[in-house]
Amino acid sequence: MPGGPDHGVVPSWATTVPALSGSATRALPINSPAMASLLAAARKGVARQSGVLRIALPPFVASKLIGLLVPMLTAWVRGPGAGLPSGSALLQPFALWDGGAFTEIAQHGYPSGPLNLTVGAAGHLWAYFPGYPLLVHMAGFVVPNTIVAGIVVSAIGELIGLLFLAKLILLERGDEASARFACWALAVFPYAVYLTAVFSESTFLAAATASLYYMRRGKDGRASIAAAIAMLVRITGVALIPALIVDHLVRRRGRPGRGLIAILATPLAPLLFVAYGWLSTGNPLVYLQVERSASFNRLFAWPWDGARATFQSFVEGFNGNSFVFGMELLFGVAGLLAVLWLAWHWRTVAPSLTVFAAVAWLMSTSLIYWLSVPRYEMTVVPIYLALADVTRRHPQSRTVLIAVSAGWMGFLATLMATGQFVA
Repeated sequence: MPGGPDHGVVPSWATTVPALSGSATRALPINSPAMASLLAAARKGVARQSGVLRIALPPFVASKLIGLLVPMLTAWVRGPGAGLPSGSALLQPFALWDGGAFTEIAQHGYPSGPLNLTVGAAGHLWAYFPGYPLLVHMAGFVVPNTIVAGIVVSAIGELIGLLFLAKLILLERGDEASARFACWALAVFPYAVYLTAVFSESTFLAAATASLYYMRRGKDGRASIAAAIAMLVRITGVALIPALIVDHLVRRRGRPGRGLIAILATPLAPLLFVAYGWLSTGNPLVYLQVERSASFNRLFAWPWDGARATFQSFVEGFNGNSFVFGMELLFGVAGLLAVLWLAWHWRTVAPSLTVFAAVAWLMSTSLIYWLSVPRYEMTVVPIYLALADVTRRHPQSRTVLIAVSAGWMGFLATLMATGQFVA
C-alpha cells in the first residue's frame, strides 16, 4: 500500500466519481440500438444490486444470530423462575440503558413543561434525538410490542448500512473481497450487539453510510438528504457537513456549485428538534443543558485531557468500570491510529472520508472523559475501508480478525444481557 505524499501523482480517489449522463427525453423504438442499450444497462443494474445483497446478507444474518440469540439465552439461563422465561424477560436485555430512554420516547414522546433534571425525571429524555424513536413509534403501528418494533427498526437499519457499505467499498476499490470483508467486520464488530438492541446506532449507520456513498458518487442532493436524516438521529451526524463540503469543492476544483446549497441546508434538520424543544420546555438550549447535567456530564475538554481522566478511571475502577474504561481507551486510540492512517494515504483515500472520520473521532473524545467511544466508532465506516486496505495483501488475517471479533461480540452480548454497562 503506498504511503505519504508524492507530488505529481494523481490520487486514485480523484477518478472514482463516475460521469453522469442525462436520461432519454423521447420514446425509443423497441428494436432500436438505444433501447437495447437501456435494457442492458437495466439488467446490469439489477445484477449489481443483487450482487451487493449477496455480499451484505450473510454477515447480516450472522450478526442477528449473535445479537439476538446470545442475549436471549443469557436471560434464559439467568432467569430466576422455573420453566420457560416470559417474552418480556427475553426482550428486556435489548432495552437497557439508552434503550429504555428510546422506548419511553417512542411510547410517550418528550416531556413538556419546565425542564426537570432530578433523578428519575423524564427531562433526561431530551438528550436523545428524535429520528430513531420516531421510526420505532411508526413501526409500532404494525408491531404492537415497542421493544420488538425497536429491534425490527434496528435490523432494517443495519441491513441498509451494510448494503451501502458494500457499495461504498466497491465504488472506492472495485474489489468484491474487500467489500465482503468490510461488511463482516462491521456486522461482527465487538459492539455490534447495539445494532440489534433498541439503540440508534443502526439507523445512524444507515443514514451516514448512504450519505458518504452518494457523496462519493457526486450526488450532493441525495447525500444531503441522508446527512439530514443522520443528524436527526444523532449529533455525530454533524461530522458529515465538513466531509460533504470538502468532497464537493475537491470534485469541482474549488468552485462552489448549487449542490453546496443543499449541503449547507442540512443543519436545518437538527434545528427543528431544537425548536421543538424550545416550544415544549421554553428553553432553547434544552439539549445542551441536559447533556451538561450531572447525569451525562458531557463537558468539552481536549482529547488528551479526556484520555488522562479515562485512564485514571481504568486504573482505579471497580465493579466492572475498569473494563469499560479500558475498552474506551483501547478503541479511542485505535480510532486515532485509523484516522492517521487514512490521512497518510491521501493518494488512495478521498480526503472527505478522512475528514468525516477525524471529526467524528474528535466529537466522541473531546469530553472530560471518553464514554461510548466504541459504539460511536463502530459507525465511522471509513475505518472499515482502512482495515480492508491494510489486510488486502494478507487475506488469511481477515478470517482471524472476523473470528476474534465475533467471539468478542458474543462476550459483550452476554455482559449486556446481565445488565452490565459496556459502552
